[in-house]
Amino acid sequence: MPNKELYKPFKSKAKNKKFSVYVKKNGKKTLINFGDKRYKTNPSAKARKSYLARSAKIRDKKGRLTKNNKNSANYWSRRNWKA
Repeated sequence: MPNKELYKPFKSKAKNKKFSVYVKKNGKKTLINFGDKRYKTNPSAKARKSYLARSAKIRDKKGRLTKNNKNSANYWSRRNWKA
């Protein structure tokens, strides 16, 4: 595994993904890919507000919200939109 910093997003090399980030999951370094290259980003405040409202309700398989889980793609995607 490359020596990339944990919890620091970088440009992805994965097909159709914009960004990647390494996280520590179950004691191991794990790669998470997020963002779809095929979609353009709409920088308007209205679009940002709408996306953040929609993505705040995304849950994992166990029914937990993923917006505050650093090990989820949703967390990193929302973080990119807030910046």
